[in-house]
Amino acid sequence: MSRKNWLGAVSAGALAMVSVQGQAANLLTNGSFEAPDISSMVFLNPDSTFVTGWTVAAQAGSAPGTQVQPTDNAAFGGLGVVASDGAQFVDLTGNVGRGGGLVSNGFATSAGTLYRASFDIGAFFVGGSGPFGDVTVDLFINGVFAQSFTNTLSLKSAGSDWERVSWDFLGTGSPMTVGLFSSLLTSSSNLGVGLDNVVVEPVRGAVPEPATWALMLGGFGIAGTALRRRRTAVAFA
Repeated sequence: MSRKNWLGAVSAGALAMVSVQGQAANLLTNGSFEAPDISSMVFLNPDSTFVTGWTVAAQAGSAPGTQVQPTDNAAFGGLGVVASDGAQFVDLTGNVGRGGGLVSNGFATSAGTLYRASFDIGAFFVGGSGPFGDVTVDLFINGVFAQSFTNTLSLKSAGSDWERVSWDFLGTGSPMTVGLFSSLLTSSSNLGVGLDNVVVEPVRGAVPEPATWALMLGGFGIAGTALRRRRTAVAFA
């Protein structure tokens, strides 16, 4: 490889590292709950792994029989209840109840790297039944409570009121999980708490790992040294 091409490769590699910071893919599997494909809805008990990439769970203090309900748009779309992303979402209240939720499979993290968990929470006004009320979702990181998020239903007619929220956390260097549960608070609906479009990714614009910076600076330094040598050679030729 010529010096010119080699320098180009080094610089391109370093710039690519910067670019990756803004193009990170979702670290979660099946964040929009599109797999498996269901025709209507199903009710799942704690410990079920029916939803690809997730395990059903229940908060301590939940009533016996707590479930969650993966739901396809075909089930209640005619009544205004649809997913925020794709064709399926999960109702964290199951049939009726509070405290049900899902825990993701473990995803790899780098120690000290800032990550962001983002997700849509849905409140519903069901055609023929009326408003199902405000909803609150509790977020857990690695099994530890992090924050509650409330979506105040604003609809006056049939429809799905989705609100996107997010929470930042530091990676541990080991696989981590996110858990999302309908709140046990009585102010949160026990009829319908929607969850969809869950994404975990490194925070864009966050400072790269020290090793990444070292490689980037090393690459630019080598390129700069080589250019200075080339200019010197030209000057004295």
